[in-house]
Amino acid sequence: MKTLSFGEILFDRIGGKDHFGGAPVNVAVHLSRLGAESYMLSALGNDAPGKEAEKILKSENIKTDFLQLNSVHPTGLVEVTVEDGIPSYDIKEGAAWDCIELNSGQLEKLKSMEWDLMYCGSLAQRTRSNRDLLHKLLPVLNYRHLFFDVNLRQEYYAEDVIRDTIAHTTLLKLNDEELPVISRLLFGEELSGEDFFRKAGRDFKLEMLVLTLGPAGAEIYHKETGGKALPVPTEKVKVVDTVGAGDSFSGAFLYFFLNGEEIEKAGWKAARLADYVVSHAGALPKMDQEIRGKIGI
Repeated sequence: MKTLSFGEILFDRIGGKDHFGGAPVNVAVHLSRLGAESYMLSALGNDAPGKEAEKILKSENIKTDFLQLNSVHPTGLVEVTVEDGIPSYDIKEGAAWDCIELNSGQLEKLKSMEWDLMYCGSLAQRTRSNRDLLHKLLPVLNYRHLFFDVNLRQEYYAEDVIRDTIAHTTLLKLNDEELPVISRLLFGEELSGEDFFRKAGRDFKLEMLVLTLGPAGAEIYHKETGGKALPVPTEKVKVVDTVGAGDSFSGAFLYFFLNGEEIEKAGWKAARLADYVVSHAGALPKMDQEIRGKIGI
């Protein structure tokens, strides 16, 4: 299984301590840990945090063929404030990942490869240059599925970005706070998950909606099941923070589902990994033997 994640690599500063992360790289790491050949298309600053990020990527077996070092812009930083387990974000602008580039050799290599999955979000499209690069790539790369994790952050999204990206999307992820926002942007009204999927499946080539619901788990809608909600429950755990919980769910679900497991089973395994992540600090806690046993790796 070969996957490509486009977007931010950064450090989340939580309580004065820095945790490696960013939704695209979180998903890439989970995919890699589970067994995928996982690539990042991003940029780091040529600075101490960038060097630390490179070490982490190497330790997680993330392929860096399409990673750039930027001597002008710093490695990304997000100040995270957690209240009652719920994070809020101050995402510093002018980061290296705001300026992703490809040279001609990298572009040709990307176009020559076959991808089981390509991942993108909305945050990395906050700059015009990134948006132009991504939408130059989407029509020409050879990928089986595009997974669009909308992942709304602060004011860094716009209707045209959402609409243009969903036009290429087969697998879409929203959370329960994003669903009404995206419903209004695309259809002018707040919709249930089922109604949203029905309308989006009619207007776009969408095959699946993954709707995460926080402590209530998730719902998965798929054309093959008639667009009805397939519930995915959580287990009761002590929440440390929810940073990266959705990313762990996405990474695990995508890995197991695209490797042929039934939606319900893939969802159950994804929920167990998300339960594990929220019971630890940061987005990428090392997996212990208990969680490995639960999800069967």
